[in-house]
Amino acid sequence: MPDSLSIAPLDLSQPDLSLILGPDDTAVAVGPCPLPDSGRRFVRGTVYVVVHRRFGLWTHVYRVLEEDRPGRMLVHLDKVLAGDRLDEARDWARPPGR
Repeated sequence: MPDSLSIAPLDLSQPDLSLILGPDDTAVAVGPCPLPDSGRRFVRGTVYVVVHRRFGLWTHVYRVLEEDRPGRMLVHLDKVLAGDRLDEARDWARPPGR
């Protein structure tokens, strides 16, 4: 057991992506996404492309919808590609005209 415990400061401007990220994964924010009209209080939606390396090589496109309470979010897996296909996934996730 360590003699001291170090806790990183919480950055409320960025969501906690530990739900979808492993230690060797790479995440790239593609841009905003529309918020649903579901009655829940979403304040921001962002599309991320993540290259996972822990259990093979996979590229996933996620929509992360953040609620008005810190630490509360809804994550949608929108696309799965085999291998490291960051550029292809980023192109797929971008809205037309961007």
